Amino acid sequence: MIYEAVKDRLFSLIKAPTHPPDPPAGSQGSIQTFRAAPNFLKIQLLVWGGGFAGAIVGELIFLGVELFVTRGGDGDRMGELSLAALLLLITVIGAIIKFFLIRIDYDMRYYVVTDRSLRIREGAILITESTYTFANIQNLKVTQGPLERLLGLSNLIVETAGGASSSSGDKHGKSASHEGNLRGITNAREVRDQMLVLLRKYRDAGLGDPEDRGKSVPHGASIGGPAGFSPAAIERLGEVLDEVRHLGRALG
Repeated sequence: MIYEAVKDRLFSLIKAPTHPPDPPAGSQGSIQTFRAAPNFLKIQLLVWGGGFAGAIVGELIFLGVELFVTRGGDGDRMGELSLAALLLLITVIGAIIKFFLIRIDYDMRYYVVTDRSLRIREGAILITESTYTFANIQNLKVTQGPLERLLGLSNLIVETAGGASSSSGDKHGKSASHEGNLRGITNAREVRDQMLVLLRKYRDAGLGDPEDRGKSVPHGASIGGPAGFSPAAIERLGEVLDEVRHLGRALG
């Protein structure tokens, strides 16, 4: 395939990483790395192919109307044909670029889960790596569209508490939520349930509300913070404590 033949050179050109992202915070034995399913790529290519075909058909219809209806088949057609050829060339080049971007995004998409956090890498030209600690996770939600249901895919949306007030007109100054999306996986419900187990262990380790310890997290999967401190505050306090310990050992 053409893509496979130029893949290494293309990755080198755009300086794209060819290996999975470094795992986020967590124990070494708990690291799990997985990818979007092949059917996720099929959906992306199906949408790409439909858009490309629609653009070509639309341009041909416009050209036919311009030549045979508006002008009645008379006049110099070289200008219209040259313009049509240019538009078709631009469309084909754009479609080829879009195809490569879809493939790069698929090949570079990784999800890494540990017993403390989650990391998502996605993007083609603009590559992003987002990390979500379990202390900040508020809700886990599984979504599935008709085409995804047909191909056995679903998405796991991880909702976390934001650290700042919402700037989108929230009069009460509530914290803005942030989402991470594990798109196009075949085992979204299993991953959600596994993350719920890890969240329970995280709370049972002493980071949850004493009254809630020992209670199971509802299967619908909303996870709240302790009453006295927010999960984010507890996470930061833990980091400060670690730094103080390191500083003490260094001074000693």
